[in-house]
Amino acid sequence: MLDGKNEHRVAVTARRFYPVLLTALVFAMSGCTTVGLGQTALSEGRYAEAASNFEAALEEHPDRTDALIGLGIARYQQTSYDDAVAHLSQAVSRNPKRADAQLYLGLSYLQRGDEGSAAEHLRAFRDLTRSARVAEQVDDALRLMRTEHSLPRESRHFIAVSLESAMKSEQALQDARWGYAPGPSYDYYDPYAWGWRW
Repeated sequence: MLDGKNEHRVAVTARRFYPVLLTALVFAMSGCTTVGLGQTALSEGRYAEAASNFEAALEEHPDRTDALIGLGIARYQQTSYDDAVAHLSQAVSRNPKRADAQLYLGLSYLQRGDEGSAAEHLRAFRDLTRSARVAEQVDDALRLMRTEHSLPRESRHFIAVSLESAMKSEQALQDARWGYAPGPSYDYYDPYAWGWRW
């Protein structure tokens, strides 16, 4: 029988490992381990391996939007912006409410120098994010992009890196808040709200 102190320890331990267990369950139920391998490689910065796994997943299951988004993000990280735009555009046409697809499609267009298309998808991402801080950062980026002249490549790159960093910081903050919340919490938490885990 557990006393109050031990019961609290068990609850805290269970809460900390819940995201890992949930992730394992999702991968087990998905029936497509290549997407899971691709997500792992993507989160660890092994972009060529991630792209290969996502391509294999798409050969087996062409309707997997998550694999298409993962492939687009891997291509973005490899600076293959034309390929990233192709894959992410297809993903956004299938599911325009995927914040990760909208963000990386906007960033890919920005890196290519197509600021009009970038602004369209970054606004869509801003409307989908639940973070006021990230939304403000997107608004700042959009203000910087509204100039009469096109931005230099270095400025576009700076904006893209800043937005990606803000999104990753917010995700880490949400993970920490959820993992270390005092006591049982039944508030809404979607560990896949951004569409990826890194």
